Order: sequence, then structure tokens, then C-alpha cells
Amino acid sequence: MSLSDEQNISIGWRRLIVLILMICFTSHAWANAAENNLVERAKAEGEVVLYTAWGLDTVQAIQKAFAKKYPFIKFDVRRTGSERLLNITITEHKQKMFRADLFSGSHLAMINHKKVGHLQKYVNAEQRAFVKEYKDPDGFWTAFYMDTRVLAYNTRMANREELPKSYDDLLLAKWKGKMAMDDADYILFGALLELMGRERGLSFAKRLAQQDLIIRSGHSLLTQLLIGGEFPIYLDGFGSNIEKFKSQGAPIDWVALEPVIVSLNPVGLAINSPHPNAARLLLDFLLSREGQEVGRSVAKIPARQEVEPPYPRLTKGLKLFPVPLAVADRYGEIVKEFREIFLK
Repeated sequence: MSLSDEQNISIGWRRLIVLILMICFTSHAWANAAENNLVERAKAEGEVVLYTAWGLDTVQAIQKAFAKKYPFIKFDVRRTGSERLLNITITEHKQKMFRADLFSGSHLAMINHKKVGHLQKYVNAEQRAFVKEYKDPDGFWTAFYMDTRVLAYNTRMANREELPKSYDDLLLAKWKGKMAMDDADYILFGALLELMGRERGLSFAKRLAQQDLIIRSGHSLLTQLLIGGEFPIYLDGFGSNIEKFKSQGAPIDWVALEPVIVSLNPVGLAINSPHPNAARLLLDFLLSREGQEVGRSVAKIPARQEVEPPYPRLTKGLKLFPVPLAVADRYGEIVKEFREIFLK
């Protein structure tokens, strides 16, 4: 190769590098311009409304962080259970009332929000950081956080070594009248039907219902009652909440019944959002590393994998069983069967 040829190749490479740098710079500039435009449009709207089933501590932490970054947007929240929010929205939409900008709630509820047309597709750059299992394949929702469903117990009322070590152990006579469960624990019930198979799962559920379960409404209430010593075992505790209270000195801990059921808590953009730009801005924030760190700060397990969970033992070394989509497909039937078995 002649010196002239080498010089030509060198010049070609330099031109290619310059071109690549120019493309990167231009792309970054376009991204910044698009973000600035979104912020300006959201600022003009001045408000965003989230319908959510998140706990109060999670809501307050997100409101505080979002307000710090975007003080010109009023952030309102309607907070109640996932199923109730779904039913409220169905009623509102029948009356042509569109109040929510974003929805969040249980995995099953969000799948059903999508089915009945409450969500609109929204794909942003942040979603690339989430594995496919944690986002809707059509772009309607992405998990904000995930949680492991564990057997929680009061450390003053139960010996860890004597606790149930499998789902079948819950049927032992010694636990009769000592276990509590939420009155809308459809995810646990539906996941067990998938895990065990329908016939065995229904048989298990009917025998479990004969254990004189203490039925109460709301996971937060059940956790507080467990801490207060109202019963020794809570069947379906959220692992992150149990760890949080344990770290604060409460007499509470958990054991895993494997495979451990894992539920997602997604967030999605509402159809006919009254404040669509503010809604997109909030959704972008929630899925960003910054937003995921806010969730982590209140003991939530971030769905964005690059953000470490607050308590590694919640997932490390455990056999996990994400709630299957089939549970959502049979949601109405699962609710009906659950109520017939556990609430009659």
C-alpha cells in the first residue's frame, strides 16, 4: 500500500468519526429539544391526575420528588384499591367523564384497564431499560415496581423454624384460626390455580377456606394488625413492606413459600387524558432512573433492573413465579370463585 493510499484511508476514517460525532450531537440535541417542548406543553396544562392503588408513603414520595423537579405542575391523586379504581373508571367512562391522566395498580387491574379501553399506547425511551416481562408488548403499560408475595409473621407469636415451609403446610391443623388474608386476594388465588393446576388449586383453596381464616380488607391494614399481634400469620404479605417495617423495629418478618408469587405494579397513560403532556412527563419521570430511585427509597423493588432492590433477600436465590397473563384473562371468573370459596 502506498503512502498516498494510507493517507486517503486515514482521511476517510477521520471523516467517518466526525460524521458519527455530528449524528450523536444532533440526536442528543433533538432529544433535548423534544423534552423541552414536552415540559413547556405540560407547564401550560399545569396539572396532572393519577388514579392509583399505591400506598400513601409511595404517593407522597413521588409527589415530593416530582414537585421538586416540576414545581409548576399540580399533582393530584385519587387513591383506592385496584379493583375499585377499575370499577370507578368504567362508571366514569360510561358517563363520558375522563378525569384520570394516568392509571397505576395491580398487574391484573392494569391488564383489564387495557382490555376495556382505558389506556392509550405510549412508548418512550425509558422503556428500553425494562425487560420484556415487565412491560406490555403493545406499549400500553410498564411496571413501576414489582413485589414478592410472602408469608409474613409476628416474631413474638410464631417461631420461624415451625412456620409453614410449603403451600400445603398451610392446611395443617395447628394453623387453624391463626392466619389472615385479604378479602380481595384475587392475585394469590389466581396464581395458585395456575401454579397447581385448576383442579388441585380449587381443592387446595377450599381446604384453606376451612382453616377459619381471619378475613380483613386491605394489605396495609392486615400488615398493621399483624404487627399489633391480632394474629400470628398473614398469608400474602408484600415483601417490601414487611422488610420496611422490620427495619424500623417492628416485630415482623417473612418466609418464602416457593415458588414465590411475583406481582407487578404497572403504570399507563389514560385514554382521553385531560392533561396529556403532563401525563407523559410524569410517566417519563416514573420510569426514569431518578423515578425508580424514588420508589426504592420507600422500599419498593424497582422494575428497572439497573436500580438495585432495597432488600436483596426479597429476590436473591428464590424461585420466582410471575403472575401469568392467564390470570387476567380469567379475572371475572377468579373473582367470582374467590368470593364463593372464601367469603361465604
